[in-house]
Amino acid sequence: MKLRWRILYILLGSLFLLPSCTDEDLDTTMYGGREDTEFYNNLEEINQALTACYFYMKDSWNDMSLELMFINDCASDDCEKGGSGLTDKRNIYQLETFNIFTTNSKVSQFWNMAYRAIYQINTLLDKSEIFRLENTDLTEDDKTLLTRYENEARWLRGVWYFNLAYLWGDVPLFLHAEQPADIYKPRTPVAQIWEQVIADFTAATALPKRSEYSEEDTGRVTSGAAYAMLGRTYWYNRDFENVYKMLYVLVEGEQKGEYELDPDFATQWLNPNSNLRESIFEIQYVTNGKNWDESTGWNGVWFIPSSDGGYGFHLPTQHLLDAFDPEDPRITWTFVRQGDQFVGNDFVTGDANYPSRFFDRKHFVPMSETLNAASPVYPQDVEMTVYVIRYADVLLMYAEACLEKGDIVGARKYLNQVRKRARESSPLDAKRVIQKYVPDTKPTSLPDITSDNVAEVRLAIWNERRFEFACEGIRRMDLMQQERYGEIMTAVYSNGYATEDVDKGRYYTKERELFPIPQNDIDLSRGALVQNPGY
Repeated sequence: MKLRWRILYILLGSLFLLPSCTDEDLDTTMYGGREDTEFYNNLEEINQALTACYFYMKDSWNDMSLELMFINDCASDDCEKGGSGLTDKRNIYQLETFNIFTTNSKVSQFWNMAYRAIYQINTLLDKSEIFRLENTDLTEDDKTLLTRYENEARWLRGVWYFNLAYLWGDVPLFLHAEQPADIYKPRTPVAQIWEQVIADFTAATALPKRSEYSEEDTGRVTSGAAYAMLGRTYWYNRDFENVYKMLYVLVEGEQKGEYELDPDFATQWLNPNSNLRESIFEIQYVTNGKNWDESTGWNGVWFIPSSDGGYGFHLPTQHLLDAFDPEDPRITWTFVRQGDQFVGNDFVTGDANYPSRFFDRKHFVPMSETLNAASPVYPQDVEMTVYVIRYADVLLMYAEACLEKGDIVGARKYLNQVRKRARESSPLDAKRVIQKYVPDTKPTSLPDITSDNVAEVRLAIWNERRFEFACEGIRRMDLMQQERYGEIMTAVYSNGYATEDVDKGRYYTKERELFPIPQNDIDLSRGALVQNPGY
């Protein structure tokens, strides 16, 4: 992704767009920087601002993918918080137990991160429109490129509003970079937020296909990513007619063959693994030997055990392991166990607080990769790819849409494509010299689903999603879309399912499926924001 190399410089450039002031007189004159009116004066500057918009997905200190893993996995039956005990990152523990304070820093962090990103995107769209109006002599190629930049930005905005709508319901809707006097907005009904998400993703369907981008532009949003996220939006809202229409384009229609399952599931989790055929949109972290801003940064620290210098968060549960078929090779790529040894005499040891803990293999960075000769000062300066959406997700959503439309044969067909790839994948981790558990995967493992019972096939699709996307930050969203989040989380607590965070699910109520509006934002809103019920 050539785009990534410019991100650090553009982020710094974007700071010039913010006003400065003195304590004495709130002077808004810029010193040593560029006024807002001096930027967005050509296509290159608009492209630079767009790159800054991409950056909000992977800021080392406020990382969208990292936050969604904690929010969507730890607040589900798939993962527990981990760390050095229940008081370590208690804000995540509140999400697990549903005893969420309105001052929860994990909740407010994502809320504020989303609106900062949206402000940056709206600024770009506003300035781009002014640029278009003031430059009537643009060539057709320039107009096409400008429209492309705008549609990439709209897709990014759609992603942020998708998450806001899903996590909070009604939220303020900003479509322009409002002046301070205009920021005190009440919450917009969630139905209108979803309409805007659909409008943004629909605009982005005009983007080039992945195969139409040059190598220089690899990693940008594509029309395929727009159709995929449109499908996810309709899927979450259980509009299966439109799920089918959107995903048909990728599976059977115009863009068939743009994406395909990688033959071995393992390929996606062994670095380097960027720009694989299965990846529809991903966040790439690179190593540069300089700083964490472009590498994994905190992502490299959160998921590894203390024996490797990490914090040991985001731990897959025994409950998740028990759900797997023991012959499923995806177990290897979901769980790291006590006693596993990675290349370089790197042993995984236990912890007194979590004696039976597992670690998340999908985001586990072996010590041999963190001790990078190119970056002796930053041992977590390593490469990693985090997937926003993959083709396997498209296939399983499409299978569900086929089923709900009455096509059980089609549903089984696309479900079984994912199962076939799984059973043909390697159960051996090439990075481990000792692997405590190796699934006994055989050609007969994970057989095709052949049932003619709609309920059975539906459950098979739901279960396949759990096994395929474990620890990838979507489990909570899946359970809410399936309308059984409360059922599952209540059972986790009531039945004493195998999890060491013993209060997981304890305070679940239907109202607490939505997060609280951050109390600080309510206090600053001059009465415009009203809290969600139940808080």
